[in-house]
Amino acid sequence: MLGNTLLIGGGQVDLAFAKEYIRKQDFDTVVCADSGLDTADRLALEVDYAMGDFDSVSTKIYQKYHQMQTAFVSYPPEKDATDMQIVLDWAVEQGAKEIHILGATGKRLDHFLGNVNILMIPLQKGIRTYIVDPYNRLYLVKKKASFEQDHVFGKYISLLPLTEKVTNVYIRGLKYELQGANLAIGNSLGVSNELAMECTKAELTFDDGILIVIESKD
Repeated sequence: MLGNTLLIGGGQVDLAFAKEYIRKQDFDTVVCADSGLDTADRLALEVDYAMGDFDSVSTKIYQKYHQMQTAFVSYPPEKDATDMQIVLDWAVEQGAKEIHILGATGKRLDHFLGNVNILMIPLQKGIRTYIVDPYNRLYLVKKKASFEQDHVFGKYISLLPLTEKVTNVYIRGLKYELQGANLAIGNSLGVSNELAMECTKAELTFDDGILIVIESKD
């Protein structure tokens, strides 16, 4: 069982933000996907597991963590899934309780969108998984979610359908409420909401589909 898990991918990571974010969490396990190992070294983290083909990891860092207690899992560069998916699949299989991902956003939009889609893997197992960067916390929900003033990542809350439709959506406690609406791909209805001034908690419910939730700050 991995418990509360930090997964570091190969994308760009703001080190100052990452250090503060990690300090506020209580991670049981640190897992790196390929060149995420270089980022872990810059953050001075002990790493429990490193997985990848390691073609983009510096030799010095690779050898350094081999001499520590890090468990390495290697696989060939040519594969049918991204490094992130392989590690995420493994973390789910190993019983992660909750997963926080750094290094999943950055320059490559294809990688970013791919990382959003593979959040379906832990969602189907009921494992809340967050993609986090200095300005956003992104996760998937089905059926329901709540937003508490003291726990939302940023002022803005956006709801985007990952599936073609998300049906019978009710939002109570946000500035712009919905009463049985349908959110569909091709419409921006759920973008840029926020907690209503008088509310400390908001509730979201819907019948079918999957929503992308993005809590953002400027």
